[in-house]
Amino acid sequence: MAPAAGTGVVLVCGATGTVGRPLLEHLVVAGHHVRAAVRDPETAALPAAVEVVRLDFTDPATVGPAVAGVDRVFLMRPPAISDVATAMAPLITAAANQQVRRIVVLSVMGVNPALPHWRMEQLVKASGVPMTALRPAYFAQNFLTAFGQDISLRSELPLASGSGRVSFIDTRDIAAVAATVLSDLDGHGTDPLTLTGPQALTFTDAAGLFSRELRRPVRYLQQGLWQRRRQLRERGMDPAYVRVQLIIDITTRLGLVGKITQDIPRILGRPATTLQQFIHDHRDAWT
Repeated sequence: MAPAAGTGVVLVCGATGTVGRPLLEHLVVAGHHVRAAVRDPETAALPAAVEVVRLDFTDPATVGPAVAGVDRVFLMRPPAISDVATAMAPLITAAANQQVRRIVVLSVMGVNPALPHWRMEQLVKASGVPMTALRPAYFAQNFLTAFGQDISLRSELPLASGSGRVSFIDTRDIAAVAATVLSDLDGHGTDPLTLTGPQALTFTDAAGLFSRELRRPVRYLQQGLWQRRRQLRERGMDPAYVRVQLIIDITTRLGLVGKITQDIPRILGRPATTLQQFIHDHRDAWT
């Protein structure tokens, strides 16, 4: 990673998330002045070396202080935000007005007009700010968040993904790539980066890896789309969130997210983290 001496403030949105937290660590080590944007600074529990600022995409008054003096931005869409144009345009416009040098956007593999990630990419593109879109595959960390209790309490993975293959990616790798791009703008252009793990696995394969690492049977519970939708709604999930999850299930069924790229090895100079390694590193979370 190139030295960060002389760079301005780097704004990290989603700083308490599974990509944001490790990204902060990388940027601090690289010598950046890092500003972490969070909804509630009082509960963020972030490193002392990081400047913490309140940013609520539903409150435009928080945008100005968050963006002031910023040189580059890591931008991601909060899962609860479905109206991207209304919620995120103020920050993107503010960044453009002060001539931010780069916005690194956390998008998604296979991005298309049906997804809010696509609309976010289009907003940044239209702003004129140079953009690098990171388009990662399915987060391995979803097994900790979305499926943590399913694995811990029921030893199952309930999805409607059929037998489609997924190139699961560890978000620690995404953070490392984002930090590398933000630290060396000259060395990394604006072409989108499709970030994947090193293997394309089915959820049956994933269940097998969990079974071996946790030393108990874990099964892939194949659901129909309507069954999956009903389960998510019964768990109190927001309709917009449910819609995105079903789109992901459908794209997986269609075999659209099993692609393996070499962007991570090329940028980081090492292989992407395997799903097996991820499970091993976090196995205590499911026991």
